[in-house]
Amino acid sequence: MAFLTDSWKIDVLAFLVGALTVLYFFIKQKYSYWERKGIKTPSCYNYFVGHITELFMGKESFADFSTRMYKSSQEPFIGIYTVLQPILLVRDPELIRTIFIKDFPHFTDRGVHSNEGYDPLSGNLFSLSGKRWKEMRAKFSPTFTSGKLKAMFSTFIDCGSILENYLEKLATNGEILDVSEISASHSTNIIASVAFGIDIDCIKNPDCEFRVCGRQMFETSFWNNLRFAMFFIAPKLMSLLRIKIASENVERFLLSMVKQNLEYREKNNVSRKDFFQLLIQLRNSGTVQLDGDWDTVIMADHKQKTLTLNEMTAQCFVYFGAGFETSSTTLSFCIYELVKNPEIQKRVHEEIDRVIEQHEGLITYDSLADMKYLEACIDETLRKYPPLSFLTRECVKEYKLPGTDKVIEKGTQLFIPAFALQRDEKYYEEPDKFIPERFSEENLSGKDLTNRPYYPFGEGPRNCIGRKMGKLQVKVGLVSMLKKFHFELEDRLKKNEIKFDPKVFVISPLGGIKLHIKKR
Repeated sequence: MAFLTDSWKIDVLAFLVGALTVLYFFIKQKYSYWERKGIKTPSCYNYFVGHITELFMGKESFADFSTRMYKSSQEPFIGIYTVLQPILLVRDPELIRTIFIKDFPHFTDRGVHSNEGYDPLSGNLFSLSGKRWKEMRAKFSPTFTSGKLKAMFSTFIDCGSILENYLEKLATNGEILDVSEISASHSTNIIASVAFGIDIDCIKNPDCEFRVCGRQMFETSFWNNLRFAMFFIAPKLMSLLRIKIASENVERFLLSMVKQNLEYREKNNVSRKDFFQLLIQLRNSGTVQLDGDWDTVIMADHKQKTLTLNEMTAQCFVYFGAGFETSSTTLSFCIYELVKNPEIQKRVHEEIDRVIEQHEGLITYDSLADMKYLEACIDETLRKYPPLSFLTRECVKEYKLPGTDKVIEKGTQLFIPAFALQRDEKYYEEPDKFIPERFSEENLSGKDLTNRPYYPFGEGPRNCIGRKMGKLQVKVGLVSMLKKFHFELEDRLKKNEIKFDPKVFVISPLGGIKLHIKKR
């Protein structure tokens, strides 16, 4: 029986035409948002996924995407589109600094996926917003002091020794070193020991549970790429579709590991100088003890505990994910640049030899602090290869862009193209060259760096809380690799510039980095 006409076929056709017409105008309205605001936008985009067609299809890396958008205009900001979502891409370092620091109350959130109701791992410090983030940040800030890092330092050195022993065997046998894999394994050893208090050697045993978990978190698959893209670009859609920040296997493993570790330590009154011990202190007392006090754990009953098991696991997850992948890629790219520039590698060798000799032949927390040129090499690596190609912020209350009549509505997401900005010759002379001297004490002292973009750890109140630990992790890895060994590029890397894997969210070398290793 027909409703509009005498024929149900015509009714169905009329309904379809009407639905498609409504859909067309809905999409048209979504993709004209910036034009209505009077903000310029690159003209070439897809009506389904906006400007991210190549990115969505896994044909373009996040670094290349952010660079392409950045170079599409010279305006201080432009409008772009993702999946039916308008995003403001901010290009001007002075405006970025204002957003990050001066006008931070308007941009307190990252605007990424966080839904603790069905996705417990998303309740981590990186993802949380508003009051929840502010409270959690205040609790965790004392866990990353220099005093805490010094206390954990012996664990870093033990992991460095495992790496050094492995390299010794490779050099003796004349084997090729897969820098990407060894860096990931070394970083996993450190994270497992420092974050969970579990000593492993996934260099010797690459199929241990922690290494498998790390691979699953960042494996180059369509679903993982889609998961990370939606995490930043379409968090509401992610919640609507009930997609989690990590796979069920990763979630199950981490929840089980945290629960078992917590029960074991509390039942047997075990204390270790590691991040997990600080989590227990926070859980039971709401605060972290003084730098010299690791053994004191104020016991609390269930009602008094200030961190749930899920909240502890969420922080371990982000510690594992951020500390593992970002540190390992930084270590890989730094070694790559040192090998590509043998005169710089030689200078680093000389500094390591000199400083270790001054510290009675030992690698100590203070001796690493004295390796200023090595520090500059890490900083320059982070300039050329920031782990996150772009940073995000969400406007939490209406904001008028300084010096304009443009008003950004509450809920609007902002992208800061860190990779593109840090490779712009406007701010860095010969930006594609590896020049550690940019970050020497002489070049940094007395200069106004406000308008020189440098965002590997973000900036302002939402900067990376673990930046000191991350750099320490990379330093230990570099010294362990360079103290006794010399590296040379394999033939493939001699002939071609390195490219980025389009199927990995964090900047990652396509095809890995393989080197020849020799004893010095």
